[in-house]
Amino acid sequence: MENWAELPFDLIAQIAKRVKVIEEFIVFGAVCTSWKIATTKENFNVLSPQLPLLMMEDKDDDYREFYSLSKKKVSCIFLPEARGRYWFSSKGWLSTVE
Repeated sequence: MENWAELPFDLIAQIAKRVKVIEEFIVFGAVCTSWKIATTKENFNVLSPQLPLLMMEDKDDDYREFYSLSKKKVSCIFLPEARGRYWFSSKGWLSTVE
């Protein structure tokens, strides 16, 4: 197959359900629009054990860096909501205040 975006949705959804690491699930959804549509909470087991992503310090722009403990690398994610806010986390929740 030449165009991965043209795979049947049912097949894409079945592949998405097999992705177990949240970082890989996010990357899976970034491939193209049809794959993004398959990255729903129904297709990811939120109870599967995950290592946390550590959010790095603010660099005063719309991107935040996250360090992956499992992959031992830094990823940059577009997160305009983070600009100029303080972040707190507890029990898996991430909260912000201005």
